[in-house]
Amino acid sequence: MKIESAGPLLSEQEKINRLRKMKRLPLFLLVFMAALFAFTLHRPESWAGWLHAFAEAGMVGALADWFAVVALFRHPLGIPIPHTAIIPRRKDEIGDSMAQFVAEHFLHPDVVRQKLESVNLARNTALWLKSPTGHNRVLELVISLLRWMLGALHEERVRNFIRRIGSRQMEQLDLAPLLGRTLDWLVLDNRHQQVLTQALRFAIVLLHDKRDTIRGNVRQGSPWWMPGFVDDKIVVQLLDRIETVLLEMSLDPDHPMRGEFNQWMVNWAEELQTSAQYRRWGQELKQDLFENQDLQDYLYRLWADFVTGIEKDLNDPESVLQKQLSELLTGLAQEMERDEAMQAWVNGWLVDASVSVVATNRHAIASLISDTVRRWDARDTSYRVELAIGRDLQFIRINGTLVGGLVGLVIHALKMV
Repeated sequence: MKIESAGPLLSEQEKINRLRKMKRLPLFLLVFMAALFAFTLHRPESWAGWLHAFAEAGMVGALADWFAVVALFRHPLGIPIPHTAIIPRRKDEIGDSMAQFVAEHFLHPDVVRQKLESVNLARNTALWLKSPTGHNRVLELVISLLRWMLGALHEERVRNFIRRIGSRQMEQLDLAPLLGRTLDWLVLDNRHQQVLTQALRFAIVLLHDKRDTIRGNVRQGSPWWMPGFVDDKIVVQLLDRIETVLLEMSLDPDHPMRGEFNQWMVNWAEELQTSAQYRRWGQELKQDLFENQDLQDYLYRLWADFVTGIEKDLNDPESVLQKQLSELLTGLAQEMERDEAMQAWVNGWLVDASVSVVATNRHAIASLISDTVRRWDARDTSYRVELAIGRDLQFIRINGTLVGGLVGLVIHALKMV
């Protein structure tokens, strides 16, 4: 559905000028009717009667509609006639009615759902992201948001706030049971065996690469009377045996030592979650971390260096980080454009989420209208409304003048019959 533009928004002074110009036309018609009425008064010609009836009824229509239009915004001629100055006198009720109207007819869940379902939001967003304008705007928005977040971390009050929140969370944290549950998770589906396999492979490579270093250390620690070739033979046999055991363990998932390791992990996980001794150990470790100022300072310096590095990358248009963010947006847009199933899922999620939010908060959203109108001054409200619709209301005065004149002609014709 194509929506035509209503044109550029006008400034307040432009609205004032347009309203003043528009008011001159019905005023000119009223003056013209009055002049025509005076000109044809008491004239004996037959045509004069017709013009006199036209002017007389036109003046009545013009004055009546002038009264009706003015009565909306103020008391006509400053006279407090009942049921005039309707908008300033009843602005709160009007605001409440407008809010209720918007809530019932514009923010109704069925209306919102029907509108959103008529638009492929996901695909339109993807196409917009692919365009240079959309891509650059989103990239600038993401970078600006990251800059703001990182800049806030330099604020002392922000750091103190995060430190207090973190301290409260850490105080409630029980390290030993948490570690026990982590081990349970590793044991699930033999994840701990996968970790052990990688550790064994690393140990085999490390042991093979450091053989000479180990042999040298053994020689230095041996008694002076022990021949070197004896040390070498013992060390080589020992290292060969260790490598063999490690290799067998890494290749054989049913190796007995793997079973022992598995049982040890299960027992340790259970003890961490149930043992009072481990619980005290966890509390003491946590307290030591809290009281270790050197560790706190070191961690803060690491974090500050990390944040500073990211900020430097964000400020460099040619940085790897900016290029990666740009590529991420491009890839996301391209994939979303191609994947119709994902579009349907995203659209469904957006529709359901939007309808849920609107259904829950539509009256609160619409109350923005009534609350804003209540804060306005009565005269200010009348002024705002008149600037918005006053120019169109002048057509009522024009039509009233012309229609009144035509009615006067009809009445005069009936009198002549």
